[in-house]
Amino acid sequence: MAVLAVLAAAVPFAFGLIRLVQTGSDSRYLVVAAASLVGAVVATRLARIGTVAVVFLASTVFAVVAAMLLGTHLGPGILVVAASFGSCFAVAAALRGRATKSRERASSI
Repeated sequence: MAVLAVLAAAVPFAFGLIRLVQTGSDSRYLVVAAASLVGAVVATRLARIGTVAVVFLASTVFAVVAAMLLGTHLGPGILVVAASFGSCFAVAAALRGRATKSRERASSI
């Protein structure tokens, strides 16, 4: 589960790297992916709520804000990208939570 969580969290960065390689200079998606990751970390560490929905929401909002700071206009395109990145981090959080619970159960036996 932990490996799958890392893979899910890596998807936005892979997407950003693919975009960078294709264009040769467009690193905006990497910045948006990093902002989305920060949103996930904020949701899980600082707020201590860390539910999948909170991780999704925080990651998505951070991605939208980062894209807008980079000059992107709010519209369907950025919302789809931000929600996709948020979904990846939410899935990663869910998988990480399951992996942690499995380890805790195994250590208590």
